Amino acid sequence: MTTGHPQETIIKTYDYKGVTVDLLEWKDTVWCGKIGYAANNTDEPDVEKIMGAFFEVNDSGVTANGREEGWDVCISLNYLSAEKSNGVMFGFLVESENQPESYDLLKLPGAYYMRLRICDEAAAALEQKPWKGGVPPYGWIAEDIAPKLGYIGVDTSPVFEYYGYFDPDKNEHKYCYLYVPVRKA
Repeated sequence: MTTGHPQETIIKTYDYKGVTVDLLEWKDTVWCGKIGYAANNTDEPDVEKIMGAFFEVNDSGVTANGREEGWDVCISLNYLSAEKSNGVMFGFLVESENQPESYDLLKLPGAYYMRLRICDEAAAALEQKPWKGGVPPYGWIAEDIAPKLGYIGVDTSPVFEYYGYFDPDKNEHKYCYLYVPVRKA
């Protein structure tokens, strides 16, 4: 099962080794949350600190305006470029830039992405180890899937881990999708 989001339009759906991969076009978007960058172009940002700041704002009772319900995101910025510092944002899609000051905003222009559900079944079909967190497995799309479908991964937009419907009893999300920016080869 795949789910649609207000900013995306599915252009084409592929069956790649038994795994569903969608080519999507995204509209301009506004993301609200907490963002941080590494101190240089080689290190990782302090992900725990950024996540902690995100949870702190959420737990403070501050509410984002026009938030997409049930979904949150981890955006990996500049991970496909060695020329900029890596960054991470934890947050959610919002309808406008009108947000409480305690949140950071990230405005992104429209782009094309390939989407894959991150799960053990997808990892097995792609002959990869299951992903259990950390830097998202963008190589699954950028280095394996996209080139075989006539596309290449590009560094013009960030990589997304899009999480849907958190179940506190299981301490996990029902869905996790990986989005990698692409263009025609």
